Parts: sequence; structure tokens; C-alpha cells
Amino acid sequence: KLKSSSGFDTIAQAMESMLSKKSNKKSFAYAYKSLKLSVKYYLDYLKKPNLFNSSKMIIASNLAGKAINISKTIAPHAISYPFTARFGISHGHAVAINFEKIIRFNYLKSTDKKRYKTIFKITKTENINEFCEWVKYLKNMANLEDRYDVLGINIKKEIKYILNGVNTLRLKNNPVKLTREDLKKIII
Repeated sequence: KLKSSSGFDTIAQAMESMLSKKSNKKSFAYAYKSLKLSVKYYLDYLKKPNLFNSSKMIIASNLAGKAINISKTIAPHAISYPFTARFGISHGHAVAINFEKIIRFNYLKSTDKKRYKTIFKITKTENINEFCEWVKYLKNMANLEDRYDVLGINIKKEIKYILNGVNTLRLKNNPVKLTREDLKKIII
């Protein structure tokens, strides 16, 4: 569980850094290298861990950390914290829960799709629909459950708590503006 969660967090941090308003050439380069490595080695690292794929994931994680140190994370991280605090879901798993839904929202609202195309290329997807399916596949293979009922979360009852717990500093880095109502629609 820890490897699944932390590995997904590496992938999410790299993608979020690439899309962040604060992204620059240096952070993008770190994130790009991280994403290439983590996408290539994540599932092998989970299913058949060895020194080689473990070291590749450590390098990817370090690069993602360097990237977000510059650019900071965006909405998937911003909404993840209440899921950890309230429901005890590990950090990377909490980021994964709504990850593709937020990236889809951002993509559809974005006027500049260049960075998304880079992400599509690395993930070997052609468009936002394929990308979202790829993320769902990745979460499934990593046993990162995203169905609220299976996680024991009554989302309609808990939505106010979750929305009140969103990290607004991280939300400000998001490439498109997200209102409280937008977040509610994404989460529910």
C-alpha cells in the first residue's frame, strides 16, 4: 500500500508541476524526467520490485520533489488533505482519488494544451479521454481505490468538510480557476 501510494504521488507531483502556474523551465525539466521514469517503472516496482526499478523510482521521486519545490502542486494535492486527515487515507492514495477528474476539468478549461500534449506523449495516450482511462488503469493496477462507498466515505455527508479543508495555496497554483462549486461537482 505504501509503495502504491508513494509511487502514485511521484507521478502526480511530476504532472502537477508541469501544469502549475509557477512552472518554469527548470521545474518542467525535473518533472519531465521524473514522469518518464515513474511511468516506465511504477507498475514493475509494485509487482516485481528489484534494485533496478526501485532505484529508478527513487530517482523519479527525487526529481518530482525538486520540481514541486519550485512550482508547487495544484488542485489534486489541494483537495487530498481532508481525505487523509478525516479518513486516514495515505497521502498519495488521497491524491489519486480525484486525480483524473481534476486533470480533465483543467484540460477542458485550458486555452493552452501544450503541456497536456507532453503528458499524453509520455503516458502514450492520444487525448484527455485516453489519458483518464490510463490513470484509472494505473490506479486499478496499484490497488488505489477511488470509489467513496468502498472507502467508507459518505461523500454527500462529508462534502462540506472536504471543501472546507482544501488547501487554498495549492489551489491558487492550478492552471485554471476552480470555484468551490467546481470542486464540489468534481468531487461528487
